[in-house]
Amino acid sequence: MKAAVLHVPGEAPRFEEFPEPVPAQDEMLVQVKAAPLTNLSKMRANAAHTFPVVCGVNGVALLEDGTRVYCGGCRGPYGMMAERSVVTLAWCLPIPDEVDDLTAAALPNAALASWLALVFRARLRPGETVLILGATGVSGRLAIQVARQLGAGRVVATGRNEGSFPSLLELGADAVISLGQTDQALTEAFAHEAARGPFDIILDFLWGHPTEVLMKALNRQEVMARASRIRFVSIGEMAGSTASIPVASLHSSGLEISGSGGGSLSHQELLEIFPRMFALAAQGKLRIDIEALPLAEVENAWSRQDTQGKRLVFLP
Repeated sequence: MKAAVLHVPGEAPRFEEFPEPVPAQDEMLVQVKAAPLTNLSKMRANAAHTFPVVCGVNGVALLEDGTRVYCGGCRGPYGMMAERSVVTLAWCLPIPDEVDDLTAAALPNAALASWLALVFRARLRPGETVLILGATGVSGRLAIQVARQLGAGRVVATGRNEGSFPSLLELGADAVISLGQTDQALTEAFAHEAARGPFDIILDFLWGHPTEVLMKALNRQEVMARASRIRFVSIGEMAGSTASIPVASLHSSGLEISGSGGGSLSHQELLEIFPRMFALAAQGKLRIDIEALPLAEVENAWSRQDTQGKRLVFLP
C-alpha cells in the first residue's frame, strides 16, 4: 500500500510503498479516508522507537462494514497517513452524516486543545471572560468558538496576523489585541481590556515573551484590584519554551497557573466530548479552515509555513 513513511527523525516522510497492515486479535483493518497534519503527528513520528514508520496519529476511516469513524491509536509501525491501517475498536467513534470527512479529520485535535483546558482545567462558568493568547492559528481560532459554545460571556483574542483579525471577530471574539505592538503598548492594551472586565481565564498557546508582557500587565495595581482569581492554562509554546514570571504575579493577582493535555483524562471522559463536538460542527457552530492535499504531496507539505490558520488534511 502507499503511505507517508518516515525513515529518519527530523526529516520529511516520503510517499512510498509500505507493507500491508495485518490486524491482531483485538484490532480492525480500516480504509483511511482523511488524515490531518498536526504537531502531534510530527512529534509522534519523530519519537518512534524504530524506523521506518508510517506517520499519522488519527483521522477518518471506514470499518470493514462500511461504518465511517474517527479513529486513532494505531499500532506501530502503522499510522493514519496511509491507504489502510489497524486500530482498536475502543478508539473508533461514529461520525454524523452531516460532518464531512475533511472536517471530521481536522477538527478534533485543534478543538480539544481549548475544550479540555476550559472544561477540565479552568472549569469555565457561564458568563466568564476568556483571554486567548495566540488566536490566529488553527487551535486559537477554534478556541474562540469553543469558549463561546461552552458559555463564555466575553472573549478577547490576541495575535500577530492582523489580516485575520476581522475573521476572529466573526468567529465570536469581542475584541482583538495585536501582539505586534511595542511591549509598553501591548501592556497598556492588556490593561485596557482587563479594565473592561477582569480576565477569568487565560488560554495560552504561545508562552515565551508575549506571556511575560501579559504577566506585567496583570501585575499592575489597577488590574490586580479588579481580579480576585485568574485561571491561567498553558497549552502551547509557539513563542518560546521559557518565560520569566514575576513572583508578585502569584502573590498579588490571584493567578493560578496550570497546563492542559489529554493525558490526565480517562478514556471515557475523552470520548464523551466527541458527540457534542461533532454535533456543533454539524450545526455550523464550530468551523475550521482546511486545505486538502493528496497524500502523494506529503514530503513537500510536511514543513510548510504558509498555512496561516488552515489545517492540512491528506487524502490517501
